[in-house]
Amino acid sequence: MAKQKTETLFEESSQGAVGAITGVLFVLSVVLMLGGFILMAYGIQPSLGAAELWTFCGGLAATIVGFIIPFAILPATGK
Repeated sequence: MAKQKTETLFEESSQGAVGAITGVLFVLSVVLMLGGFILMAYGIQPSLGAAELWTFCGGLAATIVGFIIPFAILPATGK
């Protein structure tokens, strides 16, 4: 196996450490994403009646927002 240069692999970031707001938003996005998955799973129960559609759509919306935060909002802030 060829020897690789790994000096640049472990360089210190020029952006600095992750801020508290970035950490909180990332944890919020994980909670929204996983909570949305659970809510969508509860939304496919026929026993809910008319609330079945709203439960599923609420879970879908929470999952979408959970994915939007780290992939669209956080990069736009430069974090």
